Amino acid sequence: PLKGAGADLGCGFGALSTVVLRAPAVTALRLVDIDRRAVEAAKRNVDDARAGFDWADVRTLEGAGDLNFIVSNPPFHDGGDEDRRLGQAFIRKAAEMLKKGGTAWIVANRHLPYEAELDAAFKRVRMVVDQGGYKVFEAVK
Repeated sequence: PLKGAGADLGCGFGALSTVVLRAPAVTALRLVDIDRRAVEAAKRNVDDARAGFDWADVRTLEGAGDLNFIVSNPPFHDGGDEDRRLGQAFIRKAAEMLKKGGTAWIVANRHLPYEAELDAAFKRVRMVVDQGGYKVFEAVK
């Protein structure tokens, strides 16, 4: 169960955020995306006073280390080309933004090699789901 303050990095239109905000113990959720259109769509789809919206590049956010949780389905395309480094940068930023004991929930396409980056950035990592071409990781700082 998610609780406290968190962020959805690369929020897109808000699909993960709508699920996160079903948890009554979530006190705040920051939705961040580099695409202005995505942020505008998220604002239309996520109608909750606990949500805040930022049009920003996740890679340049300050990593204050004060969040309880992060959710993310990191992008792996940049300008149409696959760039796995983009998702790896999201993983490193998630670790920076979390407080000690905070948890990142990362959704990834099965073929993406995020395990080494997760292991390097977090104290404990486990794959929760591996099905339908996707994998979901729980990573604890």
